[in-house]
Amino acid sequence: MDDFALHALQSGPRIVERVLRVFPHDRLDDRFDHDRFTAREVVAHLADYEQTVLDRVRVANNTPGREVPDYDPDAHAETHGFANKQVFHEAEVFESRRGMTIEYLQQLSDADYDKSFKRADGREFTIREYMNHILRHDLNHLEQISLYLATEVATIT
Repeated sequence: MDDFALHALQSGPRIVERVLRVFPHDRLDDRFDHDRFTAREVVAHLADYEQTVLDRVRVANNTPGREVPDYDPDAHAETHGFANKQVFHEAEVFESRRGMTIEYLQQLSDADYDKSFKRADGREFTIREYMNHILRHDLNHLEQISLYLATEVATIT
């Protein structure tokens, strides 16, 4: 994976932390869309899911083609209490776990990035494809948090 892609992956936790610095703490639990997480839940989800990211990359590298367990974000939110997490702690967890993922990725050869895993739904990802998926995943949730922030700023009179 090229340095630009690794830098982009490292940026996700930093952007989350920067947004949280200016995010109105009394709005962390506002739900602007009934189908999406609150800002607090987004950060908890990113921290929680990052362990799955690293686990899946390791599976692909060590046992290519193996099926990985499903990850249901809504179920994890419920069972792991995302709504009650300390948001700044979860941001630190996300940064730490992402750092471990980056360290692992840096040890892989270019050929290793072509190794794959299968999800329970049958979809197969190479490590390279999965890391691109994770970048889109990060961006999706960063957009969500920034929407909350933009909505807050728009309501200031």
